[in-house]
Amino acid sequence: MFIASCHCAAVRLELTEVPATVTECNCSICRRYGALWAYYTRDQVRLGDSGSSLAGYSWGDRTIEFRHCRECGCLTHYESVDKHARSRVAINARMLPLEVLQSLPVRHFDGADSWKYLD
Repeated sequence: MFIASCHCAAVRLELTEVPATVTECNCSICRRYGALWAYYTRDQVRLGDSGSSLAGYSWGDRTIEFRHCRECGCLTHYESVDKHARSRVAINARMLPLEVLQSLPVRHFDGADSWKYLD
């Protein structure tokens, strides 16, 4: 079990495993957030007792919701609005402990144009 948490630790995400890679996306929102995404399914992530500490943001077709801590403002994850056990949850890997984050290779995804990985 691995823990990802916001700066103030009000939001804690328990992960079943460390991801093999993280993804940097250049779409309009990801480049502004500066997140590195680690992809899981909903059944691989457990939100600790921090549900009330989260606020969300959706736009456009409203298929995903970005979640952040109400206290410190850290973007912690996004997930599908249509939630089920196998739906995607993308954890902001910058919330992982530094020693874990530094060990992960970064893939680059062109979410602004081609919707393909660039590496």
